[in-house]
Amino acid sequence: MLFLLKALDKLFLARKMLLEELISKIKDEKIDDERPFLKITFFNGLILYIRYNDYNEYSYQLIYSQDHLDRIRYDNFDDRWEVKSKHHHFHPKGREEAIESPMNGIPKHDIKILLKTILKKIFI
Repeated sequence: MLFLLKALDKLFLARKMLLEELISKIKDEKIDDERPFLKITFFNGLILYIRYNDYNEYSYQLIYSQDHLDRIRYDNFDDRWEVKSKHHHFHPKGREEAIESPMNGIPKHDIKILLKTILKKIFI
């Protein structure tokens, strides 16, 4: 019944999963319970933002630097992208357009993918 989880519940679950796998790589983390989002700053300078709301919208954004488009982002906040996984889409690093995404806004599903496909590759 993860679709019924509130935004903050999803954030706490995502946080738990990420800390279990990457605690030694994390410099700082915090949950803003008003907006709600999770911000994780890694020792190597990368910043991960995870946002959920109570309308089943989400975003996972990994920022490499402050340079324009020096980030990757998975989200479903808009439906303007023509992808098979609509509304779920992925914005690759350095590109404005979106492509198909494996994410669905359910932390137990998405965080496993995020860890496997991106974060572990960065920290290996």
